[in-house]
Amino acid sequence: MNLTPSFLVVDKPPGITSHDVVDVIRAVTGVRKVGHTGTLDPFATGVLPLALGHATKLIQFLDESVKIYEALIRFGSATDTGDPTGEVIEERPLPDADEARVDEVLATFLGDSLQTPPAYSAVKHKGKPLYHYARKGVDVQVEARPITITGMERLAYDGQTLSVRITCSRGTYARVLAQDIADALGSAGHLEQLARTRSGPFVLEDAVDFPTLGALVSADPGRTWQEVLLKRGRKEERVPWRPRDDVRAALGDRIRSPLDALSHLPLAEVSGTDAGRIRKGGDLPAAPAGAVVGGRYLIVCGAEIIGVAEHTARGPKPVKVL
Repeated sequence: MNLTPSFLVVDKPPGITSHDVVDVIRAVTGVRKVGHTGTLDPFATGVLPLALGHATKLIQFLDESVKIYEALIRFGSATDTGDPTGEVIEERPLPDADEARVDEVLATFLGDSLQTPPAYSAVKHKGKPLYHYARKGVDVQVEARPITITGMERLAYDGQTLSVRITCSRGTYARVLAQDIADALGSAGHLEQLARTRSGPFVLEDAVDFPTLGALVSADPGRTWQEVLLKRGRKEERVPWRPRDDVRAALGDRIRSPLDALSHLPLAEVSGTDAGRIRKGGDLPAAPAGAVVGGRYLIVCGAEIIGVAEHTARGPKPVKVL
């Protein structure tokens, strides 16, 4: 089965990087070109959308403006990274607050605000991520960025920890929110656990987790996903894998087409002949009904995306031709 171009949602386990997940999917499927649409910290879990094949060229057109996280905040101590991987830099008493007070504080975070990215983040400064400077003890000042929070739902609270569901815009750092929430409650805090349950059109219910993937890949039943999927030492024999064709077929019902993932964009349909001309630099079709000036739309031939165009006052402008 051909998996490209397409999108695959993985439920990332804790303890590995987003790049590790890309390497695993590349290895087990045989698809050389695989890219993620946005990293998750190694300690975090949940929705990690992957683009396979030419779908990597469409990542920039996805609507991932809405993110949902389930965060567990531990009170009493703050860490330099804002998460459980860091060193404790501050300790304060636990919050003296009941559930009603916690809900009041959470409500104050709703709406538009500015948030400064944490020192340990992948935000670039002079071409290098901020964590590069933080690990060397170099303090870098970066501008605060606009974020929007539309949901802050308390899931559980016991005075020591707070579990909260956060619905927010892209670019929001839950680690910073954890620190700010703790501070607003008169304590210190850090993010102990984080699970992303939605990233734009991609949701956790559609994701394949690593235990399931390991079982699909392994030709030796009963092995853990770590034994099956993670790199082994040179002297360790790798667990035998099933043929890639079988793995691709097993993943087939979890695959999302680019057309489905980009369903927020209007469509302009063309014939096969016109599709060939467009790929050679030919004229683009006019914007479809519903497209706004300055907005983008898909050029499709059947279920295949030929390209992306922008609707301008002067006519269609090519943005990407596949």
